[in-house]
Amino acid sequence: MRKINYILFLGFSLAAMGTQAQNYTDALRYSTEELTGTARFKAMSGAFGALGGDPSAININPAGSAIFNASEISFSLNNNSQKRDINFLDRSDKKNNNDFNFNHFGVVFAIPDVSPTVKKLSFGFNYQLSKTLDNDKFSYSAYNTKGLDDYFLDYVTRGNNGNPFSFGTFARGYNLNQQEEIGEYYATLGRREGYAAQMAYLGLKAGLINPKTLSADNTEYDLSGDNLERLQTYKIERSGYVNKYNFNFASQIGDFIYLGMNLNAHNINEKALYSVKEDNFRSSNPYLRYANHKQYINTTGEGFSLQLGSIIKVTDELRLGVSYQSPTWYKMKEESRQVLYATTGVATRTYDRDIELVNRYGDPIWYEREYKFRTPSAWTASAAYLIKKRGILSIDYTYRAYDNLKFRSSNMKGYNSAFENQMGDTSTLRIGGEYRIPFKLIKEDPKSTNFVSLRAGYRYEQSPYRKTTAVVGDLTGYSFGAGVTLGGIRLDASYDVAKQTNLYQMYENVLTTPAHIKSTYGNFLFTFTAQLF
Repeated sequence: MRKINYILFLGFSLAAMGTQAQNYTDALRYSTEELTGTARFKAMSGAFGALGGDPSAININPAGSAIFNASEISFSLNNNSQKRDINFLDRSDKKNNNDFNFNHFGVVFAIPDVSPTVKKLSFGFNYQLSKTLDNDKFSYSAYNTKGLDDYFLDYVTRGNNGNPFSFGTFARGYNLNQQEEIGEYYATLGRREGYAAQMAYLGLKAGLINPKTLSADNTEYDLSGDNLERLQTYKIERSGYVNKYNFNFASQIGDFIYLGMNLNAHNINEKALYSVKEDNFRSSNPYLRYANHKQYINTTGEGFSLQLGSIIKVTDELRLGVSYQSPTWYKMKEESRQVLYATTGVATRTYDRDIELVNRYGDPIWYEREYKFRTPSAWTASAAYLIKKRGILSIDYTYRAYDNLKFRSSNMKGYNSAFENQMGDTSTLRIGGEYRIPFKLIKEDPKSTNFVSLRAGYRYEQSPYRKTTAVVGDLTGYSFGAGVTLGGIRLDASYDVAKQTNLYQMYENVLTTPAHIKSTYGNFLFTFTAQLF
């Protein structure tokens, strides 16, 4: 069956600020990375900038691969859990999600004794699941007098450059009954009048708002919900991932200096459903009985970034590191569509007034747009202290300026002022420790090394928002783990927990009361590592 994709008019970038299409909060989600990698890396809360010697350390400081004494390969399996305590208006909800994934694969090839000056060369590849979106599924509800009819009324009364639309703008499409005709009229209206007119038409056709009169010059409209209390349910379902691939090169210069570089590839794939449903009106005979506004958004993107790093061996015990993460330059593509279902009427007769928005061939109408954005760069300073080859203490500090997050496409640059006004500098602190306990096997190979490692860590990530009450709050996390090394084989496990309080607001006009969400993230990780040669 044929399918037609309609490209949005340029005015969409401003009008869409009232919907859950891609906005600056989504760009921020794509710009942050979760703490992912090997179990050893996570057990020490990622404090590996001056340590190296672990595939995941490459993602912090690319010089870390030159610390390897032998070539290694590793992979990790991960179980994520997320608990949410959600407060919205006068109600509280609890939601739990769990997800299992393959989150890391790494390989490093170390070439020793290259020359008297270059003591070692290393080449590495590291894959990590920077962010998993499969746990972003939750809902919350409460009784509210302000509803979807108010939301669509705002478009019809203020969407015409701050003025109301006259009924004559929609008269030709008001009495259409076939879904294909409604969809074609909706698409044509958008090209002629813009996105706000489309939203106003949706509300009119579904019966959420009604004109005072059917005259062409009418500019007054009534609410079908009549400001009655109704049960309002918000539902969010996201799935997908943000991946990062490090292609690494590093070298050891002399006995004390390690230098490295990463070329990084990034890709994003997300499918999302956003739904607001209203029913259970607290009235014996309301005219509006039911409404449900759904938005579907599919987002894909590819990006590129660069990392440079160095580690200096000050003494046999002390190492210092510094690394630079360039911005990631993303090119994105977004597909979005929406539907609106409603039931209106009196007790003796009700009407289903569902708007599916399909084209003349019966296919769903999807809107497409492409845009580019740039994430902020970052600097990391690190220090590590080795204690008699038994213990390690390590600390990393990362600085990043989120007001440098920018949309680079003309159709999205209107959002850049939000980055500049609402976001600022951030600090991230990671502290980790490890203690090794040697042991002997009954049939021990005298050349092999066997030991048990105990690890723990702490991390703090500052919110990028300048406000005290922020959309994304500060994050605090703790971790611990253990591993066993049997010659050239290492088995590691870790568990970490982090807490963060966020605000979630689905619409950017009218229905703007946020839900307060306290999240607890739990993560169990297992890693297998083997020396190659």
